[in-house]
Amino acid sequence: MRKLTLLAAVAAAVLFSGCASIETSKPGSDLNNMKISASGTPVAHIQASNWGIYLFMIPLLSGSTENPGSIVLLQDTVNVKSVAQMVTKHSKDLGASQTLDMVSVCAPMSWMFHIREVSVSANAVK
Repeated sequence: MRKLTLLAAVAAAVLFSGCASIETSKPGSDLNNMKISASGTPVAHIQASNWGIYLFMIPLLSGSTENPGSIVLLQDTVNVKSVAQMVTKHSKDLGASQTLDMVSVCAPMSWMFHIREVSVSANAVK
């Protein structure tokens, strides 16, 4: 009975929590007073990630890159393009004129039922 309760709690957490997230570190003490760009005024370092549950290549449940923190059904939003767009939009919302030094990481996929994850980080500069 405990295993069933634990499984139900995990399923509820997955269904009611977002799969896409974005975090921002401001220049200064957040970044140990290090410069994040050779020119321009640094605005922030941005890190975003998104994950989803897939059956073969079919997305079942994934994070919304248009509304981080919410879930979308049957939409393939777990890819570098979608997460990079989420980062550049957030950069623009912070008042940056450039998004520099973008890096992406994709978790490997398995064959049948798997969780796919993509992370993108970049520096926002004025």
